Amino acid sequence: MGRLISIASGKGGTGKTTTTANLSIALGKMGYRVCAVDADLTMANLSLVMGIDDASTTIHDVLAGNATIEEAIYATRYKNVHLIPASIDWEHVIRADPRKLPGIIKPLKEEFDFVIIDSPAGLQMDAMNATMSGEEVVLVTNPEISCITDTMKVGIVLKKAGLAVLGFVLNRYGRSDTDIPPDVAEEVMEVPLLAVIPEDPAVREATLEGMPVVEYKPKSDGAKAFMELAERITRIAGFKSRVMR
Repeated sequence: MGRLISIASGKGGTGKTTTTANLSIALGKMGYRVCAVDADLTMANLSLVMGIDDASTTIHDVLAGNATIEEAIYATRYKNVHLIPASIDWEHVIRADPRKLPGIIKPLKEEFDFVIIDSPAGLQMDAMNATMSGEEVVLVTNPEISCITDTMKVGIVLKKAGLAVLGFVLNRYGRSDTDIPPDVAEEVMEVPLLAVIPEDPAVREATLEGMPVVEYKPKSDGAKAFMELAERITRIAGFKSRVMR
């Protein structure tokens, strides 16, 4: 049976979608069957990053009761990786019921080794419905104190809500002399540091090309860091949730 892992953060713009895409493809490269889910119902950027921008059926159609979840699953160009895209059409957004997300996403663990859920930032209803579709969560933050503390608060709430917080990713580290060091960030977050993703021009270039960096420039520092994150996730995913039951 597969694992359901939500990618969450306290602020927008931390790199959740980038992390979701690269982690999914890295896991696919390792031979796991993966489904990435765009559960950010208002922003819907994951499909663009993963190269599917013309999907006729999306998670919005499923949430509106107009399609089954199987009809919204697409094979990507990346080995072993599938995607459930979201719509960028506001008309679809207002018809979708985010409360249905956990019910439609959780059964996917019967079909995939990993289901990686790109969730909205924060603790609003749409974010909570998306994040609670998982059983485990990986937090993503940037090395700024306000971002770290906001994401720490999200982690506390999600843990109280019953999710197993696997740890956090410190993304875009090294872009400023005032960046919070990884050891200090880990002390504030009070959960394990899973990976430090460096500030790497290759990541931005890959985004402009509509391709995750682990595929675009697999030898870059950013790509190597995402591969290390995937390897760590395979070692710990499922363990904490089993202990918590």
